[in-house]
Amino acid sequence: MTMPGAPAEAEPQARAAREPESVGDGEPEREAQGDATASSANPRTAPVPIIVPMRRKHLREIRRIDKLVYPRPWSRALYLDELQRGGERVYRVACTPGPDGRPVGVIGYGGFMIVAGEGHITSVAVHPGCQGHRVGARLMLELHREAQRIDGLEALTLEVRSSNAVAQRLYRWFGYAPVGSRKNYYRGGPGGKREDALVMWCHDIDSPAHGERLDGIATALGVTEGASDTALGITEGASDTAMGVQ
Repeated sequence: MTMPGAPAEAEPQARAAREPESVGDGEPEREAQGDATASSANPRTAPVPIIVPMRRKHLREIRRIDKLVYPRPWSRALYLDELQRGGERVYRVACTPGPDGRPVGVIGYGGFMIVAGEGHITSVAVHPGCQGHRVGARLMLELHREAQRIDGLEALTLEVRSSNAVAQRLYRWFGYAPVGSRKNYYRGGPGGKREDALVMWCHDIDSPAHGERLDGIATALGVTEGASDTALGITEGASDTAMGVQ
């Protein structure tokens, strides 16, 4: 796979050849489509996730999620290699809060790699039982905030199945727009056939306008910003009704 504007770099690009789409969230103006495997719990009463940097200790639970949402899960060795790449990678996990408020079980994760000054989102996945609870949107918010902190990073890109309207709505909320497609990019489509990928880009992520967009999303999600790298402070707020995001 070749990213637009990026040099040929076979190994990292092969790692990106998966779908960052198993999020189960829609954009705020519209209700997310139902998922046959999603939890029936009310998303406004579900535990509020804590977002933390990905560590080795999270990999067992991350790989369990992978096996539920991806036809070709990554190996533990590949994840370990990714985590050793430091400034070339950004990975975050969403955890449920324990009785003491500290993060415990992993319910989702996401990340991006940096190539030629551009960020390529490789994964945004949420456990099927927690889809519809805005976990994917919270992970995307944290990834975009992290991208803004990286000097010289001006754009983020991703691929998504052409049939996944729910994920596409989420990405449009963050400012992504489709620019093309990749023919037969994904395995495991309807009837076992390969499926095209829609290529989406979000430019000018370092601009004040994009910062304002993220501020609006944070408000809609009830997220209290200004937290350290170890966690996002999240407050359940009155904006949930206006959100409409599951």
